[in-house]
Amino acid sequence: MITSTDHHYVFQDTDLEIYKALLRNDWNSANKIFEEHPELRTKPINRRLETPLMIAVGTNCSHRFVRMLVSSLRDDNLIWDALHARNCEGDTALHYAAKVGNLWDATLLMSHSSGAEIALLTNDAGETPLLYAAWLGRKKEMLEYLFYKTGVYDSPTSGIPNESLIRGDLLTPAIDAGFVVLPVPKSKITGMTNQLDAQNEESIDVELPDDRCTSKEWFKNILLYLEKRNQDVAWTILGSTIAEAVNCGNYEVIEECIIAYPSTIWATFPGFYLFHSAIHQRQERVYNLVYQMTNYKAFVASYVDPDTNENALHIAAKLAPSHRLNTTTGAALQMQRELQWFNEIKNNFIEPAYIEEVNVKGKTPRMVFTEEHENLLKEGQKWMKGTASSSTVVAALIVTVAFAAAFTVPGGNKSDGKDEGKPVYLDKGSFMLFIISDAIALFSSVTSVLMFLGILTSRYAEGDFLYALPKKMMIGLLSLFLSLAATMVAFGATLSLVLQDKVTWIAVPLVIITSIPVALYAGLQFPLLIELFYNTYGPSIFHRQHRRMIH
Repeated sequence: MITSTDHHYVFQDTDLEIYKALLRNDWNSANKIFEEHPELRTKPINRRLETPLMIAVGTNCSHRFVRMLVSSLRDDNLIWDALHARNCEGDTALHYAAKVGNLWDATLLMSHSSGAEIALLTNDAGETPLLYAAWLGRKKEMLEYLFYKTGVYDSPTSGIPNESLIRGDLLTPAIDAGFVVLPVPKSKITGMTNQLDAQNEESIDVELPDDRCTSKEWFKNILLYLEKRNQDVAWTILGSTIAEAVNCGNYEVIEECIIAYPSTIWATFPGFYLFHSAIHQRQERVYNLVYQMTNYKAFVASYVDPDTNENALHIAAKLAPSHRLNTTTGAALQMQRELQWFNEIKNNFIEPAYIEEVNVKGKTPRMVFTEEHENLLKEGQKWMKGTASSSTVVAALIVTVAFAAAFTVPGGNKSDGKDEGKPVYLDKGSFMLFIISDAIALFSSVTSVLMFLGILTSRYAEGDFLYALPKKMMIGLLSLFLSLAATMVAFGATLSLVLQDKVTWIAVPLVIITSIPVALYAGLQFPLLIELFYNTYGPSIFHRQHRRMIH
């Protein structure tokens, strides 16, 4: 026997055998040990004080083992012990199920519990399985199932929340998990057990009321419930919820909070009010709510931080968080998006008197923008020049080929009679296709070279990244694509002319072969071209939300 001084538990040599058996979902081997040592069914088998039930549930693939183990606990006291056993961190078996999104075993454990109390048992950190389901968000069905089983609604159809759950900080992780804004799943959730032995596959139906309210209605009902309570209590609960909603851009939740509690427009975060935080986090969907406000815009826009003497334009001038910068491709487009934000706050949000205001360091918003974006400006310049340089080489090569092809036409020229010097295949339709496509290739490749040279010789001022540089890059890339496509067409027409008397079926294979490089270029460069066009000339990210007005 192996003795552990921790928690005064004595571990047996058979514990390892049980551990291996449950990982293999091998109930028969483990059951032989349990028959000799019944106490091991609910006793910890490792130094983390994990019971066989915890480990089996945590694997999320030993469902048969879990079912047989629970079935073997025929005594109610033993079942109670198994469901309430704690590991070294205070987690129960249901904590394990919530952590890994094991809905199958969670329903089994809940079916052997009197009421929903095991879903509300706290570990040493004060966290319940319900909070785990919301926090980790591995399976929204798990979150909804535990919400239903633990009585989030006083009745399934009323949508009236239970105060014991509301006072716990469940709103923030539920929003983070997407529960509040996503459609509610079907009333029956089917889970497959993922057994090693295909013959052991089983399914289970998790019954939920068909007429229960949706998650969005549930959130609205929570706000209605809070309206009946002390506003200080409501604000304590909603504070972290709004902060998380701003971070993840969940404007719908914020709108509902503002409608229920208009004073949340003045919600404060470290150094920011609500909409200042939206600017800082570059969450345009939250910021766009400003356009729905009729009363508070002027007050929010004119606010100056007393500690830093910075206004909203100073906030917009600072570099966006990295996770928001990475929503666009390349440093140049990132710089463009930063300029769009700065100009939006400058032109449509901040009062003119505050545009040239200085902070405690004596810097205007424009000075802060230049300082904060110095490295991004250099990276944008490097990205633009790198893209232009590599594309120029290709465009220049096409210029050379297209120009030479115009004077060395396929088949050559006639050398006798009055038609001397005329192309041999002048009267062929394929020859005219060759001439037209070669001319298009030459003109478009020259245009491409000029555009890319314009990028290489640009001054790279901050404002150039807003329209001038993206426009040149778009024209250059589009011209390069057109020249490449025209070159392939000219090449195919040439081969068709040369081989038409020998290989009559050459046309179809040529079309397929010449389209391959064009398709490759389109697949590699068109997403960038589309993003450039959309970000530069597409609809603005700043617009009025298509939702009801906030007063």
